[in-house]
Amino acid sequence: MERQLDELGAELTTLVETDDATANGDARRAVEIRLPPRSYTNAGVSRLQFAERAGVGVATWTVESRKRTERLVGIPIQTTASTDRLDEPGTHRLVFVLTRSDSQRVLRVHRFKSEAAARNDHA
Repeated sequence: MERQLDELGAELTTLVETDDATANGDARRAVEIRLPPRSYTNAGVSRLQFAERAGVGVATWTVESRKRTERLVGIPIQTTASTDRLDEPGTHRLVFVLTRSDSQRVLRVHRFKSEAAARNDHA
């Protein structure tokens, strides 16, 4: 989990440092995060959450009832109802969108949808 989150933090930091936050959220990164299942040899990750803490974006994950938190990026992360808590093992496809909220730059995290699926939602 730590390696995945280190890589995610590096990608998000690059996004924040090199792209502009726009109202329509043109600056974005699509990522895959894998929550390993519990097995005989692996404790597994039972939950992953993204949040804002003291003005920065963090990830908190739970393994065997123990929580660990890691700073990901220097601006807040905002979640949606479908991304406030990831608790199913397996691969989760997410999109982090750099935008503005109340004149502040934020990253919003959404579930990934293909362009075709997004068009069908608006039909």
